[in-house]
Amino acid sequence: MAGTLGIAFGAGLLNPVFGVFFTALATFVLALAFRRAPWHWAVLSLTAWATGTAVGALLTLVEGGRDVSSSSQAYTGVTVLATYVSAFAGAWVRWVASRLVRQQ
Repeated sequence: MAGTLGIAFGAGLLNPVFGVFFTALATFVLALAFRRAPWHWAVLSLTAWATGTAVGALLTLVEGGRDVSSSSQAYTGVTVLATYVSAFAGAWVRWVASRLVRQQ
């Protein structure tokens, strides 16, 4: 679990386009691997992603950079949407797999 949350944290440090992908990927893996409500994993991943974004902005300010390239509103919205969709997709795949195992 810590590894996938680390991926979501690192995604906050990356370019917003890559951040969306890696945050959604980390959430999908969490929802697929562990039994809990899908929104639980989405909230954990988004918290790790937001923390990574804040640390990246803070590092830019400390280094004396003038351009704090934080995520725009569009990328933030896409990240939140992709995270929730991937959490529910992971939970759905886990549910389907458990049904297939029960039928055999």
